[in-house]
Amino acid sequence: MSETTVLCVGADESDGLPPVDRLASDGDVRVLRRETVAAAAATLADRSVDCLVTEYDLPDGTGTELIGHVREVDPDTGCILCGDASQDLTDAATGTETNHVAEFVRTDSPGATTRVAQLVEATARHRSQTAYPLPQDEDDRLAAMERYDFDSERFRSGIRRLADVAAAHFDVAQSSVNLVTERTQEFLACHGEEWDATAREQSICAYAILEDGVTVVEDTLEDPRFEGNEVLDELGVRFYAGASVTTDDGLPLGTVCVYDDEPRAFTEDDEAFLELLAAAAADWLAVLRDVEGGPVERRDHWAGAGGERGDR
Repeated sequence: MSETTVLCVGADESDGLPPVDRLASDGDVRVLRRETVAAAAATLADRSVDCLVTEYDLPDGTGTELIGHVREVDPDTGCILCGDASQDLTDAATGTETNHVAEFVRTDSPGATTRVAQLVEATARHRSQTAYPLPQDEDDRLAAMERYDFDSERFRSGIRRLADVAAAHFDVAQSSVNLVTERTQEFLACHGEEWDATAREQSICAYAILEDGVTVVEDTLEDPRFEGNEVLDELGVRFYAGASVTTDDGLPLGTVCVYDDEPRAFTEDDEAFLELLAAAAADWLAVLRDVEGGPVERRDHWAGAGGERGDR
């Protein structure tokens, strides 16, 4: 199991933050201690963490302010806010109730330290506070990505042709073959405009990999999951159809997608053709893996996707 990094913010001997000795004694957990919002923000600017445990009252602000900052720079980080019963989770500066997703632990209750340890396990290792749904086999899916070289020019050349075929067959200006990483959606090949990576929570593909077959959104403005999605607005996506690219053992790595700037229907025959293209992408990827020497190390920019690329 990989090491879990927990950022604990508050005075070491404060009544507002449970002792973190139990976390630090776990060989799989690395604890970083900071005392202020500013110090924590500086740490987060340099590195990502798996979980934030913060005291409510801090010398230069509040825990809710810090959680708000975390949600802006790394939305998937698990957040745990610690305080006593007299604290009502209002922002000290504005007096408004926080609407950031976080767990709350009463430090004046018995077993607070045990509860924090349990929540770190749930939020960091099981990613229970992500802004998008996760497949049940997410860990296996991410591990499977390490077996493939997505940067292979032979692979990129092949999937670019698939994107071209998709665009021509469906008479659309934009199509792509995508990879859904831990934090982002990467456009491996595009027909039409070259699109930059987007945050996973802003992508329709994050939902498409949850389903077998083809995911169709005939009108994104009519789907509550994507209401107010600024990335889709920027890209001009009103219609989406995506078929999962899966491994031999059924793990979805990404999608083959077509888009339109107007709503449109998608027939069963359309879905069948898109599935054929997705199967071709998966076959081509598997063939190149076997021909070019089997498992490869995941490239640094895949492993760190989202932390340094500036999720939108």
